[in-house]
Amino acid sequence: MNILKKWSVAVFVLVMLFSIQHQVADAVDYRTVKVVSGSSLLVRESPNEASNSIGNLSKDEFVIEFSSSNGWSHIQAGDVKGYVSSSFLSVPSSTIKIANSKSGLVVKAKPSPSASTLATLKYNMIVEDYGSVGNGWSYVQYGNVVGYVKSDFIGQTKTTTKYVNTSSGVIVRNIASQSGASVGSLSNGTQVTVHATLVGWSYVTAGNIKGYVVAKFLSTKKPIVPFNNINFSLTIRDVEKNEKSNFIQKLQDGRNTYLVYETTKYGYSAILTYTFIGGQLEYISYDFLPEQNSYDTWDQMTTIHTRLQVGGIAEFGDDYEFSYEKYRNLFTSWERNSYMALISVHDDYLYTSAKLTYYRK
Repeated sequence: MNILKKWSVAVFVLVMLFSIQHQVADAVDYRTVKVVSGSSLLVRESPNEASNSIGNLSKDEFVIEFSSSNGWSHIQAGDVKGYVSSSFLSVPSSTIKIANSKSGLVVKAKPSPSASTLATLKYNMIVEDYGSVGNGWSYVQYGNVVGYVKSDFIGQTKTTTKYVNTSSGVIVRNIASQSGASVGSLSNGTQVTVHATLVGWSYVTAGNIKGYVVAKFLSTKKPIVPFNNINFSLTIRDVEKNEKSNFIQKLQDGRNTYLVYETTKYGYSAILTYTFIGGQLEYISYDFLPEQNSYDTWDQMTTIHTRLQVGGIAEFGDDYEFSYEKYRNLFTSWERNSYMALISVHDDYLYTSAKLTYYRK
């Protein structure tokens, strides 16, 4: 590849191994437990103030939030299902507990032995305990199973310290299954607290992230981690000291600093650019067609995008978003805990561009 003649940085923002009995919602349809923070809260049929009221919730009452948008949350509380103002909901405190009933942890729809059973969780499964609701019952969550269990049948966990030991990092899921919803990711070498391990899955906590990871990707010894350039806490000095690609130039434009390298990515030559704004790393981009002198047909653009997408899937997995505008552009994006990655192929300016861009969230 020739040394960079023209360069630019463009960021395009796009946006059960265990048996569970009875009625359990799909794990990827992620649900969140919230609590009413106002003195009372009206539940409406639709997400607007003019909609009919179908219920009233009391302060400190638990609700299940399915989604939130434009200041409204779609929720369920008991038998009432509707919309409430999101500003009157908050995230309750919780404790990580373990199912200690060898016959299984029965989750009820209401705090009563005669209530319908939502699920029976295996011995040693981890639940989020949101606290006692009286009469020996606790309100808990496992994935999308949210209900009431006997408080005596959950207990404290015995924790150990381990480290993520796989170069691609791990995806953290809300249940112990590949079908679980992703709640974040942890990079290679991250220290985690393991609360339980069962049938190949470990429940871990690391900072604000908690959930299940594949147990074989954890080790008791911290691995030697090579330089990870997809790390938005890096300083300019960190990159200059540790980046092993062929250095081209360092450019300064007001508060912006650009470190430019020649490298390879996914087996293709590329120009790698780190963009710092006010000393903070904001973008990392790989430009696969930096000369800006070629124009491709739609079929050729699709081929380029597919080749890069294969590399992206190998790096990030198949939990991606794909969109396109025919004859103009194609996008594939992945969302991670601290950044997003975007593959984009464009033909907007009478030449084809093909880039992989990471940007800080």
